[in-house]
Amino acid sequence: MCGITGFYSKTDNGLPKHNLVNSTNTFRHRGPDSEGYYYKNQNEEGKIVSSFEQIKNKDFLKIGIGFKRLSILDVEHGSQPFTSPDGRYTAVFNGEIYNFKELKQQLSDWEFKSNSDGEILIPMLIKYGLDFVKKLNGMFAISIYDAKEDKFILIRDQVGVKPLYIYEDSNIFAFSSEIKSLLSFDSVKREINYESVYDYLTFQNIFGDKTLFKNITLMPKGSILIFKENSRENLTFWKYSDQDLCNKYTKDDLIGKLTTAVERQLISDVPIGTYLSSGVDTSTITSLANKTDQKFAAITCGYENNQLNPKYGSDEKQLAMITSKELQIDHFVYTLKKPSLADTLYKTIFHLDEPRMGYSYQNLIISNATSQHFKVVLSGVGSDELFGGYPWRYGFINNNKIDKEKHFEWWCRVISSNEIKDAFLQNINFKNSYLTRDSYEDQLNHSKQSNALSTIFAFEFNTFLQGLLVVEDKLSMANSLESRVPFLDIDLVNYAIGIDPKIKFSQDNGKLLLKDAISSIVPKNVLNNPKVGFIPPVEYWNEESNRNFINQLLSNKKIEDYGIFNSHYVENLKNSIFREDYSLARKFWSVMSFQAWLDIYFGDNLSHESFYNFNYNDTYEREV
Repeated sequence: MCGITGFYSKTDNGLPKHNLVNSTNTFRHRGPDSEGYYYKNQNEEGKIVSSFEQIKNKDFLKIGIGFKRLSILDVEHGSQPFTSPDGRYTAVFNGEIYNFKELKQQLSDWEFKSNSDGEILIPMLIKYGLDFVKKLNGMFAISIYDAKEDKFILIRDQVGVKPLYIYEDSNIFAFSSEIKSLLSFDSVKREINYESVYDYLTFQNIFGDKTLFKNITLMPKGSILIFKENSRENLTFWKYSDQDLCNKYTKDDLIGKLTTAVERQLISDVPIGTYLSSGVDTSTITSLANKTDQKFAAITCGYENNQLNPKYGSDEKQLAMITSKELQIDHFVYTLKKPSLADTLYKTIFHLDEPRMGYSYQNLIISNATSQHFKVVLSGVGSDELFGGYPWRYGFINNNKIDKEKHFEWWCRVISSNEIKDAFLQNINFKNSYLTRDSYEDQLNHSKQSNALSTIFAFEFNTFLQGLLVVEDKLSMANSLESRVPFLDIDLVNYAIGIDPKIKFSQDNGKLLLKDAISSIVPKNVLNNPKVGFIPPVEYWNEESNRNFINQLLSNKKIEDYGIFNSHYVENLKNSIFREDYSLARKFWSVMSFQAWLDIYFGDNLSHESFYNFNYNDTYEREV
């Protein structure tokens, strides 16, 4: 797991070389173990160096590639960039190729210098051409520079686990693992994309390849981008397809693919763990990991004085401890303390680059606690979207047609369509004729499958899951922690998508097939436990210190200075929370998060450096 960045200057002079080190250093948290650079000027051979200081006598660069490494496999030797013997190809990548040992057997004529998974990328390209990406099982964002043809080949994994962002204007083409890295380039202007603002403040997510920054896009999952100075080509090598529901469910098939996925993703030369909650997903992964020879431990986090699930005590920790005891595994248990919004909100939004999804500061804190024990952790993300974990979201169908009105209104999770004129200032309403309904329709059409229910499953996969994956990647890597997602193993994904979704859930019970397959593997108490979201107690917002912060963040002056929201609308939201009416908590959190984002990226008073040096000591304590 790493961070990658690179650029191609379209000007004859090239870019000042500080652009390369600045863009690389902004994601130093993604790879604290080592770094590497590639640089090239016109009519010169490219060079690879292991530190920026080694780029001497070069004030400007035509092409630059930067890399920060979090060492997971072949810790001593797996440095990047990789290069071909003739110097034609140079590759960097972020992620893991889980089947690299199998693929190596197809490359017997290649002399490998390490046991790193990334070293297979160049020989695979040489042998198979661009079709090599279809053979990869993993999570990855890849850059390969072809010096002979003077082009970049960028590749993003099938499911979209690893992010890759793109910026292009008349002077530069650039890419990076994080948006803040692109913002560090001299020529990149910070401008708000109002279409994305409407998306976020409607869906609590951003659909498609848009970001909150104008001219910065998220490369589509399962795609290849080929950039040359005067051309740009986009190819798709994987897309969600229910294959006309040709796959038949059997318990043996599903448990076999799950077992293989977990075994693949346990590969590591550094300490590895699993998240363990009271739910089916993490309990499945932990139980399957326990059947292997890989040494690992589980980690659980819960809240102080939490009553989310009174049936099992104060929170999920109690049931997780019962599970770990039955499995006889090592188990770390942490309690998250009352959060200080002033500390956690800014740091969370800074590392996300843009607000996405719901409450997420707890993910940042949990990742830090986890990083005290492991460099790698297995997460349960993706199970709900594949196996029908949201029965209440599948009821918008009549006669095999989606009731778009009801489905759309359900997904208006923040500001509903009839609130927009009250929530935004008039000049924002008229900045763009774009409507969130258009965004919804685009994604629904993009997700079309062989029947209406499959289309709803695809819509969830293409929208909701993509937001979750951004949060999973950014907030784990903020703590130099690699988060892996076995449920999104591409072989398991292709199998699950092709099973008729009607048999995956009932009206009041989700993930029926998954529960059936694992019934003899996980402890019985897990199967009967109701689904519980990991939602932090919002009552903490009314602590005096948090109230003071909220009043400062959402002051009328700040609201008016940024010129997005109607200050009366925000004031009414704030007052409802201060009256301890939490029915609008999701809406309020989204408005707070957006204002924090404006402060971080468009304000003048916050030091970004402080977000790298956050003290977590007061955010959690270890119980076990």
